[in-house]
Amino acid sequence: MSLSINEMHILDMRFAAHVSVAEFEQWLMHIQQYFEQKRSFVLIMQTDVNTEFPEEYRAIQGKWYKQYKQDFYQYCLGLARIAQDEADRIRLDTPALQKAWHVPYFVSLEKTDAVQWAMQRYL
Repeated sequence: MSLSINEMHILDMRFAAHVSVAEFEQWLMHIQQYFEQKRSFVLIMQTDVNTEFPEEYRAIQGKWYKQYKQDFYQYCLGLARIAQDEADRIRLDTPALQKAWHVPYFVSLEKTDAVQWAMQRYL
């Protein structure tokens, strides 16, 4: 008898209201746990309208990404962004952003489309 068990890890991250430095760092540490456990995942990210990020969030994310980018490339099977509206979709769906993340990249206005795309990363 043989047994095969496959796990699918889809991280659904949503930022809303006022995001603190601690909360921003928390989501980065959550992703790091997948690296440490050598588990693949697909990341779905969404930011609500009027969300405020800490002033230094870009520096924090840049430093983190520089340190962990090889792990990100290895374990992240794809990144789906859910846009707030059509203007946000256009802003997020650029060749520069697709290239910057270095993993399969998808932008949608609908969460259902993002989840379907994420599931396809495992097929």
